[in-house]
Amino acid sequence: MAESGADRPTEKSLAALLGELAGRPIEDTRLARSRARVLDFVRRVTGWGPLAPVAEVAWRTLRRDASIGGSILSGALAYRLFIWLLPLGLMLVIGFGWVTSTERGDRVIRDAGLTGFIARSVANSAETTHGFKAVVAFVTALFVLLYQTSVLLRATRAVTALAWGLPVMPLRRPVRSGLLFLLWTFALIAIAASAAPLRAELDYPWSLVSALAVYTALPVLYFIAACWLLPRPPVHWLRLVPGSILFGAGIALIGLFNSLVLFPWLEQRQATYGVLGLAAGLLFGLFLVGRAFELAAALNATLVAKRSA
Repeated sequence: MAESGADRPTEKSLAALLGELAGRPIEDTRLARSRARVLDFVRRVTGWGPLAPVAEVAWRTLRRDASIGGSILSGALAYRLFIWLLPLGLMLVIGFGWVTSTERGDRVIRDAGLTGFIARSVANSAETTHGFKAVVAFVTALFVLLYQTSVLLRATRAVTALAWGLPVMPLRRPVRSGLLFLLWTFALIAIAASAAPLRAELDYPWSLVSALAVYTALPVLYFIAACWLLPRPPVHWLRLVPGSILFGAGIALIGLFNSLVLFPWLEQRQATYGVLGLAAGLLFGLFLVGRAFELAAALNATLVAKRSA
């Protein structure tokens, strides 16, 4: 059986590790002297009053993340999220093809904020999606989406269990949990995607109120999943709040990065990279989401282990 977060062996503190590094002899070279100055600066910053416990928790969280291969787990989550999005995207494209006519399809696509390759795909679907084949494709995509939701839930539970140091246990009610997780994922996507349109449509101060509501809802969503869908040791619900806040802040920052940097960059270079660039950009964004998810669980586990030590 895997060790729980509280049963892990005690590691060196950040202050002790930096002190050990600072105590080593300094070679008479410019590089060594520069390294010693940087190390001294880091010691003073991380040892300063209120920042010292924050730096210690961050260090232990990153150590836990490295010990379980957090980057690899985040990549696995990104892959599962990407596969999950494929049937959902097909359903949306077919749905747009049904609800838009060729006369007003362009206007509906522009109002939905779709551009580039996605806009062309939806427009083509509006012109070519008809009859029994479209129904079969939609129903097939729906069944694939439900199956991939179950797979994605198992993957997120495995990542969370590894972060806590717990064994991966099967779900007691897989169908009910899968449907709840599907609703939770839809809610996360809808809330995270609503921040930018609300800021653009509303005037001050309502734009600020809507942004605060969105950024408050994101931690609440993670907290709900951590309480009812994801594995955790028998700890008080307040121990899940720090990771929830980290997850909400991470998703908010990822949304800003995507809207201000990643998606505009992909739009400008669409002629060069085409669909491959779109897929690579999407995978990178999903990798960041996986990192936020895994680090949130690792932070909660680190704080529980620190309190139990």
